[in-house]
Amino acid sequence: MGTTDAGKPIRRHVRGRTRTEVAEKVAALESERARSGHRPSPSQQLTLGQWLDEWLVIIGRTRKPKTFDNYTSLVRTHCGPLRSRPLTRVAVRDIDDLLYRVAEQFPQSALALHRILRSAMNTAVRRGLLVANPCTHAVVPRVRETELEPYALEECRRLLLAATGLPNGARWSVALALGLRQGETLGLMWDDIDFEKQQIRVRRQLQRPGWHHGCGDPQADHKPSKCPQRTGGGWNFEDVKSRAGRRTLAVPPQLMQQLREHRRDQAAQQLAAGPAWHEHHLVFPRPDGQPQHPSVDAKAWRTLTQRAGVPPLRLHYARHTTATMLLAQGIDGRVVMALLGWSQSSLLTRYQHVLEPMRRDAAARIDQAYWPTAESP
Repeated sequence: MGTTDAGKPIRRHVRGRTRTEVAEKVAALESERARSGHRPSPSQQLTLGQWLDEWLVIIGRTRKPKTFDNYTSLVRTHCGPLRSRPLTRVAVRDIDDLLYRVAEQFPQSALALHRILRSAMNTAVRRGLLVANPCTHAVVPRVRETELEPYALEECRRLLLAATGLPNGARWSVALALGLRQGETLGLMWDDIDFEKQQIRVRRQLQRPGWHHGCGDPQADHKPSKCPQRTGGGWNFEDVKSRAGRRTLAVPPQLMQQLREHRRDQAAQQLAAGPAWHEHHLVFPRPDGQPQHPSVDAKAWRTLTQRAGVPPLRLHYARHTTATMLLAQGIDGRVVMALLGWSQSSLLTRYQHVLEPMRRDAAARIDQAYWPTAESP
């Protein structure tokens, strides 16, 4: 299979139960040799784990910190059984087995892991480290999605009523009426709101990526957050996910009035805090002006759902609710995409749900169309 840099031949060995099986494997090696030619020794010795670590460094220059943290966590959590395997010996069956094991406990993680491995292997192919990507023909685990209906109109009203008088109460009106993502809402600043034109410009999102070791020893006893030379972490204000996500929204008059009152309350709170206030010009900060932690924000949402007596759906389902309410109001799909910052129309079917009143209305219309003389129930 070629020679090393020192001129020594690179040999590959195959085994099989029959002569025919061995002959087929030898033919495959000869075909690989014909396509790739000389195969330098580094790629023969490079393990999957070493390549994934190198690939993470490569893509870390172009990915957002939070995205990079997710990639790193998935790779280092689930790829352990294959990390010591030589990169050139990773087969489709190995990928299938790995994804199957992960999918048994973490179905969504298996899908994300397949995308990451496929991208890493594609980079290896482009750099001549692999002839073909074994992830291309791997069997992607099927994930059964749990269908949860978003909040109905009456439940939304109960949520908004329960939020009245709460600190940052307008935050939940923004979630349900405008459908902003959590990071977009927590990263909203006062100069993003035009009170005269009654508009909000969505330009950034607040992210809190994890800390990384800076001491050069990932296996050190202390956690990355306790490393004296730690890197990354802290609060980051990143651009929104895509060009479609950078948008200007018209704000309902009632919500705009809530934001005016919220600004007056925040000014009084800042005055009372004095030097303890940290000015970041955020619309929905912590009581001291610092950025609000996403987990604290999510906990406040769960508390609100209990107070309103509605099902404790995840905060992100407020965004599903906004999309569904726009559908119920007959808003065109292209307008919904622009309001929610989508670039793919497929997200309409994922986020818009058909509520029970909409089903009953459809049945009543069919009833009148087929049996116009019959009395509706």
